[in-house]
Amino acid sequence: MNNKIKILLTLLFFPFLSFSQVKLEVKAEKTNLKIGEVIQVTYIFNEEGSNFTPPNFNGFNKGGSYVSSNEEYINGDYAIQQVYTYVIQAAKAGRLLISPATIKFNGKTYASKPVAVSVSNEKAADAIQRNQNTTTTSKSNSSNKSISGANNLLFIDVEVSKSNAYVNEPVEVNYRIYLAPNLEIELNKNMVTKFNNFWSQTEDVQGGWERMVVNNRVYKSKIFKKAILYPQKTGKLQISPITLDLNISYPTGDVDFFGDPEYDVARREIVSNTKYLQVLALPEKGKPENFTGAVGTFDFQANVSKNNLKSGESLQLDLIVSGTGNLKLFEIPKPNLPANFEIYEPQHQEFVNENMNGISGKIKDSYTIIPQEKGDFKLKPQYFSFFDVKSKTYKTISSEAIDLEVLQGENQANVTSVSKSKLENKSQKSDKSSGFEFSFMHFIGLVTLAGLTLLFFALKRNKSETDEEVKTEIKSVKKDFSVNDIQVYLTEKEVFYQKMELKIAEFLEYKFDLEKADLNKENIIKKFQENNISSENTNDFIRLLQNCEKARYMPTSDGNMQLDFEKLQQLVQIINV
Repeated sequence: MNNKIKILLTLLFFPFLSFSQVKLEVKAEKTNLKIGEVIQVTYIFNEEGSNFTPPNFNGFNKGGSYVSSNEEYINGDYAIQQVYTYVIQAAKAGRLLISPATIKFNGKTYASKPVAVSVSNEKAADAIQRNQNTTTTSKSNSSNKSISGANNLLFIDVEVSKSNAYVNEPVEVNYRIYLAPNLEIELNKNMVTKFNNFWSQTEDVQGGWERMVVNNRVYKSKIFKKAILYPQKTGKLQISPITLDLNISYPTGDVDFFGDPEYDVARREIVSNTKYLQVLALPEKGKPENFTGAVGTFDFQANVSKNNLKSGESLQLDLIVSGTGNLKLFEIPKPNLPANFEIYEPQHQEFVNENMNGISGKIKDSYTIIPQEKGDFKLKPQYFSFFDVKSKTYKTISSEAIDLEVLQGENQANVTSVSKSKLENKSQKSDKSSGFEFSFMHFIGLVTLAGLTLLFFALKRNKSETDEEVKTEIKSVKKDFSVNDIQVYLTEKEVFYQKMELKIAEFLEYKFDLEKADLNKENIIKKFQENNISSENTNDFIRLLQNCEKARYMPTSDGNMQLDFEKLQQLVQIINV
């Protein structure tokens, strides 16, 4: 009777015993894989176990793992789940067996079932590329991407807007980080990125994470740095990889007192992949003669400070280029002016914004010009050429013609009247001398004149000796100034032109008492004119100053540096005499 009761009770409570059975289940995303394909394998234990031992995953590359736990009450009963997830990648073809995992609970060891996986010889990357357009999700940031070699828990991809570009054509670059969902990162130190053979502008991005699927694997991803590059030479140029020094927080597989996963921190340096850009030379066909390297989209105009003036009087001519493109990397062509206009080297100014949209704004060359004769003049339109990156063609634009009315200058009128009076006096004296008669008074006058002449030459001789001594002393002082000390910097372009600019300022202050605050083209021209320095030497001197400024943005060869140094030596010697 007792045995019958036991059997009856067992049959009655068997469903409940089955429902509450302790077990370790295993779930694999799929069991038919291709080489290189990544899947997740999840182990679920329905009690609060300990000492979980994962399988060895022979034939697979093991990626990340993470642990989670769920607690809930179902119909008043307490239930718990411990979940262990592993990311693995098929490493070889064939029929592979994932061995059981084990866990301990109440002194017993529970094991999962083994998982049989079939791996084909086809590469996963090829299959993903072929089936990439069959994704059912409508969100672009959730679509599956194929990135070669990107199957790690953490990696950086360099995104380039184009693979081919012309010299000085802007190219956008994004640095994107991909991270397994269970990891957290913190930047350990600031990133420094150098772009050889490019003019560059960079920006750090503080954006949020978004969901991305790469090679059939889910990541959280974000762009952390952007750059815009202007290639400065032709050929296959490397876009520099970036290195991040990161603190990575990852789950250890253990849980704390409250059942939450515990994390540990590791410091790692992560290097992005390397991308290349094929840079093409600007086409020779159709290149205008006045093209100086402008690439972008531009407008051009020419303005004068006044339209009415007198001969010998100066006015300012401004040539202005505005728009978007490599504004800092080219020169505005020199103006075409009438032959009887004196022109000085321009003052260059830049009003430029540099940001992630590229370079925009305007640049201006201001010329001081002086008409030498009176008359009505029409300054011809000035021309500017650039390479338009949108149409891939050269374009030439022009300014409006400018009318100038030049009146007779006062200095030239005085010179003319004086010359005429001298000619008239000379003519009158010539007429009177034709009836000249010598007398005793003339003899006395000649003797007196001879005596005064001798006295004059004696005084002049003494004065000449004194002046010569003063000049000798001044020359000895002026010869002390030298520019030879900057010669040692000829191998370093940036340093050389910085030192050269300081040396020029020092010379102008020494020679003309021209303070640094007053160093501009107009003041230099004025001082040089006051000291009778030729226009040619004036233009050469101002050109050296402009070369110092251009060196900050434009590449200069060693040969140009040597020529500039020799020209400065020559000018200092000439002006210092």
